[in-house]
Amino acid sequence: MSDGDEAGGEVQPAPVDDCPRCGEPVSFAVVTGPRSGTVEPCGCGVPSDLLERIRD
Repeated sequence: MSDGDEAGGEVQPAPVDDCPRCGEPVSFAVVTGPRSGTVEPCGCGVPSDLLERIRD
């Protein structure tokens, strides 16, 4: 049985985007309306078009 990837290296976490407002790492985004949301853990308010950029 194999741990990690097939090459025997360590499994790396997925890259985390930074908040477009304050630059802190984003754990997750919460959509609060059709054109608004927040990113956590910093709590910055972010328009939905910026949330799309974080996701992509």
